[in-house]
Amino acid sequence: MDGVLVVDYPPEVSGDLAAQLRRHRIDLIFLLVPTSTERRIRQVAECASGYVYCVSIKGITGARTLDAEQVRETLARIQRHVRIQVGVGFGVGDAGTAREIARLADAVVIGSWLIERLGGKPAADALAAARDLIRDVRR
Repeated sequence: MDGVLVVDYPPEVSGDLAAQLRRHRIDLIFLLVPTSTERRIRQVAECASGYVYCVSIKGITGARTLDAEQVRETLARIQRHVRIQVGVGFGVGDAGTAREIARLADAVVIGSWLIERLGGKPAADALAAARDLIRDVRR
């Protein structure tokens, strides 16, 4: 394990957890959303490690309506303060969207898309399905 994403964990109370994770060389990854304030972005910038997860849309994971211009604006706000890589996720459910986000961000997060692709597959087939999707996305 390289990192931990703790959803809805305020950076202002993360000191003890962050210190314990650092002792084990595990990154603490925070989410930032389009509505994050400048203050919140600065707080995350001070304690995040590994990368920052930028939520691309206002809504729930797996949604299909992603506005590239909004993502560009959100990334610009984040990158003014954050000095580590920024990955973008939520709303990435096809190759075209992944390609568009890859032009803007350091990484593309495809968690819901991957889970959707693996849904209902027996464990023996899941690894091959995951490998195929990741290979296709990288192309």
